[in-house]
Amino acid sequence: MNKGSMDHSVLLTNARVEFMRSFTEAMQRTIPRCIEDCFIKADDTYSSLEQGRLLDARTVLVEQGASIIQKLTASMEQLLVRSFKTTYSTYRPTANFNPESLTLIDPTAFEGGLRQEEITGRFRLEAEDQLRDLNIRIALIFEQEVTNERENPFRPYLFSRCISSTVEGLGVSPNLTDILVEQISNNFLSFVPSIYTAVNSYLAQNGIAAQLQLKIKKSPVATSPIVGGDDQIDGSDDNVLSEQTGPSGLANSSLPSKKVSQIEQFFSAALSRAANLMSSNQSSSDAAGQFQSNVDQHVPQVADVNYEKSQAFSWLKSGEAVGDAIRNFFRSDIFEKKQSSMQLGRSNAHNSPLIQESDLAHGGQGSQSFESDEMPSGVEFSDGNVSSPLGGSSNLTSAIPQFQRSFTPAVDQMFDRVGGLRNLILEQRSALNDLSSTVDEQMTIDVVAMLFEFILRDTQVPAEIRAQLGRLQFLVLKLALKDHSLLTQKGHPARLLVNRIGSISLGLKQIDPSGAEITKEICRIVETLLQDESENPQIFSRMLDEFDAFIARELRLGSDKTVNAIEGAEQARNRTIRFAHTSVQLHEALLGLTIDPFLQNFFETVWVYALELADRDDVKRAHRFRLLVPDLLWSIIPKANEEERAQLLALLPIILSTLKEGMASIQCDTSVQEALMNWLVDAHTKSMRISHTTQQQKLPSLSAIHHHFNRFFDDPDLQNFEVLRSESASEVTQFLDKAIKELDMKVQLLDQVYVQTLPTDQLDENLESQDAGVDIVMEQLKTGVAVEINLGGEPSQGKLNWVDPALTNLILTLEGQEQPSMLSVRMFRRMIAHGRVKFLETEPLFERAVQSLLKSADAVELPRAA
Repeated sequence: MNKGSMDHSVLLTNARVEFMRSFTEAMQRTIPRCIEDCFIKADDTYSSLEQGRLLDARTVLVEQGASIIQKLTASMEQLLVRSFKTTYSTYRPTANFNPESLTLIDPTAFEGGLRQEEITGRFRLEAEDQLRDLNIRIALIFEQEVTNERENPFRPYLFSRCISSTVEGLGVSPNLTDILVEQISNNFLSFVPSIYTAVNSYLAQNGIAAQLQLKIKKSPVATSPIVGGDDQIDGSDDNVLSEQTGPSGLANSSLPSKKVSQIEQFFSAALSRAANLMSSNQSSSDAAGQFQSNVDQHVPQVADVNYEKSQAFSWLKSGEAVGDAIRNFFRSDIFEKKQSSMQLGRSNAHNSPLIQESDLAHGGQGSQSFESDEMPSGVEFSDGNVSSPLGGSSNLTSAIPQFQRSFTPAVDQMFDRVGGLRNLILEQRSALNDLSSTVDEQMTIDVVAMLFEFILRDTQVPAEIRAQLGRLQFLVLKLALKDHSLLTQKGHPARLLVNRIGSISLGLKQIDPSGAEITKEICRIVETLLQDESENPQIFSRMLDEFDAFIARELRLGSDKTVNAIEGAEQARNRTIRFAHTSVQLHEALLGLTIDPFLQNFFETVWVYALELADRDDVKRAHRFRLLVPDLLWSIIPKANEEERAQLLALLPIILSTLKEGMASIQCDTSVQEALMNWLVDAHTKSMRISHTTQQQKLPSLSAIHHHFNRFFDDPDLQNFEVLRSESASEVTQFLDKAIKELDMKVQLLDQVYVQTLPTDQLDENLESQDAGVDIVMEQLKTGVAVEINLGGEPSQGKLNWVDPALTNLILTLEGQEQPSMLSVRMFRRMIAHGRVKFLETEPLFERAVQSLLKSADAVELPRAA
C-alpha cells in the first residue's frame, strides 16, 4: 500500500471532514426537494387521508427545515464518533434484526429495524461502485487484505440511522415519522454516490488507490550468510550482507583500492559537475576552486583513520555501478518491492511461535495506539537489521531533530568564507553515518546530501532563496528516512514546495522588483517548517497552499489594470459555466420526452440564453423562466377534459408573458419571436380539441411533468468545471468569447493575434485529446511562473498573473506592454507545441538536482565501461 506521506489517523480525520461537508450540502438540498415532493404527491393522491398526512409532513419540513438539517448534521457527527471508535474493533453496534432471536420486543421497533435495513440497502445499491472503492481504500489504510463494509466508518448504515433517529427525535406521530423518513431517504438517495465520490477523491489524491495488493505469503526460509567474492552476490533487491561486512553494513578495508578510487572520483566529480552545470555566471576556474575547497573540507582523505566509516558511497554492493545504484534508489517500483518483502518478513515474524503474545499485544517495542500522532506500523526485519517500514531506524531518525536544532544556522551563516553555501549534511556526514544501522539509511544520507549540493549551486535561484532552502536539509533528510516516497514520487508535498519556491524565484524580479516581500514570505515558511515538531509531512502541503495564496494575491494586486482584467475574466468564466450547466441540465431534462423538433430547438438554442441571463441577475425571475419549460410542454399536450382546458386557459397568459419577457431580455430576433408565436397558436389550438381518442389516453398531468423536471430546477454548480469540457465544448467556447466582448475587458486578446498564424495540423488534434489535468504543460502552468512568448518574431518575457481554476484562460503581463494580455489555455498549449511559447524554467528545481546527480554518476561509469 502507498499511503503517501500522511499518517492514517490524519488521513481519516480529513476524510471525515470531507464526508461531513458533502453530507451537510446534500441535506441542505434534500429538504427543499422533500417539501416540493410532498406537495406534488399530495396533489396526485386520491386519498384524502394520505393527502392530509403528506401536507402535514410538508408543514413540518417548512417550519423546521433549518432545525432538521442541524439535527441531521449533529446526529451524523455522533454516529461518526461511534463508528470510528469501533472500526476494526471487536465490539460493534448492529443494525441487523433476526426475528428468530427476538422475543419480547416492541413490534414497532422490529418494523423500524427492517425499514432501516431496507433503506440502507437502497443507499448501498445506489452507490455500489463508489462504496466498493471506499471499502478497499479503508482496508488499505488499516493494512487489511480483505474488505468488509462493516469496518468502513462511512458505511451506508450511518445515513439510514441518522435519518431515522433525527426524525424520531422530532416528536411527531408514528405515521408522520414514516412519511418523513421515506421522503428524506428518497430525495437524499441521489446524493449518496457524490458523497462517496468526494471521500474517494480525497483519499486518491493522498495516494490511497482503490486496489488491493496481491500479497504472496511464503514460509520462512532460514538463510545462512554468504561467504565469498563478487560472483556470489546476485544484485537482487533483497540484499544479503557478507560475513566480511561490518556491523553497520559498510564494506571493510578489503575492498580493492581501484574500486575505492573510482568511488572517490565520482564523489568529487559529482560536486564539480554541479558547479559546472549550475554556476553558469561564474568562471570555470572559480567554480573548480570553490568546489575543490568543499571537497577538501567534507570528503575524508585516504589517510583518515576512520576512512572506512566515512568513505564515499560505501553502501555500494561489490561490482555495482554507481549510476545503477542511484537510479534504482529513485525508482518507486524497487522501493515497493522492498516494502513488500519487509511486510512479508513481518508477517512471518508475527506468526512465529518465538514471539510472545504479550509482545504482539503491545505492538512491539515502542508501538503506540491508533490515536497517536506518530504511530509506527510495526517492526520490520530485513537483512538482519531492525528498521521501520519506511526505512528509518529509531536511533538515526530520533537524533536528526537534535541535528536540526544544533546545526541549522541563520541565513547569513549559511554562506562560507568564499561566498558558497554550506552543505549541512556533508558537514555532519560522519556523525550521521555512525548513528545509521542499515545500508539504505547510509545511501539516503548521501543521496539527500548530493541533491542539496546541486540545489545549493543552482544559479537560476537567487542565493538568498537557496540559503533558505539549505536550512531545510535535516528536515528533508528526516522525511526521506521515514518516507522514501519523497525521493521516488514527484508529487510529494516537500518536493512540490521546493519546486514552487524555485519556480517563483526564477521570475522574482518581475513579480517583486525589490524581492523583499516574497523573500520575507519564504523566510516565514522555512521558519514555520523548522519550528514544527509534529513531524507530519502534510505541513508542506499547508505551506504550499499558503505560498500559492500569497503569490496569487501579490500578482492580482500588482496594478489596477491587472485587477480589472482578472475580475473580468472571472465574470466571463462564471457566465460560461452557468451557461454550460444550464445547457446540460436542459438537455438531460428533455431526454426521453417526445417533443416537436421546433420546440426543442427553441429551448436549446434560444431559451437557454434567457435562462443564463436570468440566473445571473434575478433568482426569482430565473425560477419563473425555468418553470416555463415544463409548463409550455404540458400546454401543447392534448387535453382530456374540461378541467384541464380551464387550467390551460388560466396558464396561457403566464406562458406568453414569460416568453416575451425572456426573449426581450436577450434581444431575440423579431423573426424568431414571430415564428414561435405562430407555432404556439397552432399547437394550442390542437391541444384544446377533445376527442374520443384523447379521453382514452393516459396523458401526464402538470404536476407529473414538474416532477420530471425536478433536477432542472437545481442551482448551477459554479465550482464544477468539468462541464466546460463536455461534448458541446465548441458552443461553450463561443459563449465565452461573446461574454469577453460584452464585458469590454481592457486586455490584449492574444488568441485573435495567433489564430491566423498557427497551423492546424495533426498535432493540434492530439492536443485536444490529451488530459489537461496531468500533462507536463499543465503541471507547470501556475501563477508567478515566468514565460517567454514570441510576439511578431521577437521573443518577450512575461509572467502568469492569473490562471483560471477552470483551466480556460490565463492573464499574463509582458515586458513593454502596458495592458495585460489574455490567452486561452487551449491556445497556450498550441503555442507551446509550435515553439511560440516556452517556460523559462525547463524543469523544476528538485528534478534538476535529481537529473544532474544521475548524469554525474553516469559520467564516472562511462570511462570504466569503455
